[in-house]
Amino acid sequence: MLRFPAFGFREYLDRIPTTDLYFRNPLAELRRMGFDAPRIRHLSANVYLVGRTGVIVRYGGARDIERLSSAGAQHIVYIADDDFAASVGDLGIPEPYRLKLKAFVEDNWPELPAAADTVIVPGTVLAEIYGAKARIIPPAWDLPPASSDHFVTQERIEIVHLGTGSHRGDLALLVAPLTRILERHGGARLTLFAGSAVPGRLRSHHHLRLKRPRSWWRYKRALPKMRFHLALYPLAPTAFNNARSANKLFEHAIVGAASLMSANPALKAAADSLENIFVEGGVNEWAAEIETLIADRNALCERVDQARAHILEANPLARAAKAWREILEL
Repeated sequence: MLRFPAFGFREYLDRIPTTDLYFRNPLAELRRMGFDAPRIRHLSANVYLVGRTGVIVRYGGARDIERLSSAGAQHIVYIADDDFAASVGDLGIPEPYRLKLKAFVEDNWPELPAAADTVIVPGTVLAEIYGAKARIIPPAWDLPPASSDHFVTQERIEIVHLGTGSHRGDLALLVAPLTRILERHGGARLTLFAGSAVPGRLRSHHHLRLKRPRSWWRYKRALPKMRFHLALYPLAPTAFNNARSANKLFEHAIVGAASLMSANPALKAAADSLENIFVEGGVNEWAAEIETLIADRNALCERVDQARAHILEANPLARAAKAWREILEL
């Protein structure tokens, strides 16, 4: 039987990832640390009140600002984890999502940072956009990174791309090399969460395991039960991708997979001393790196252990909780 939090069945089901990773997880951690944080009131979609602090997560508009003011908010925090303006011209983003962001940028988005006292962003690229109001808080999961125990129990090399719909255009960059690699390595299998939107020749490949895209609440419940060995995160060199958060580094660690990813500022900052996880070149470099890692199971295992140790030491959840303690003046 599924159990849902007492603070609202509908809010829980409709919640977007940004709300948990930048707001609810850190506040729950504050309470676990013994701080008496005010209760969270859900006023409307993506809009919350915590004591006298109003919070708007990604999407909102003038009505939400007025709603917070009427509810007694004296300080407004806006959480922005993407470069919304850059999305408008990025044709690699699926058109329905790009048009949604375009409508948001042209209508409601400008009012939100204007009304906010603080804008929470995941990295330096967005901090430059929002200027003096910006505060960098990386995404914070409330799930621990996995160990490498599954490297002993699983014989097949499990490769995964954990990208959502907004990453499908980026994955298309690797269709040709992945198809060849899966043909050559019978012990390797690729898992995609893409539904029917699998690019190119991968769609019918016999070493492809296809998962349907999941709602956020289902995805975050399923993620800690999954185990993979290698996780891929290619990013086309666009302004939108350059502003993405470091979230995939943490997702890869939760499923026990070694990361192989394109670099952007937030990912580099989060990875810090982790070595050899970034592919700096093009398709040929990606193919060579994947081939090398598939052939060296020990190297994959070592990378998983290194990432786990690094994330446990960095403790992004405690860092985010500390930031919210300061924002809420607890």
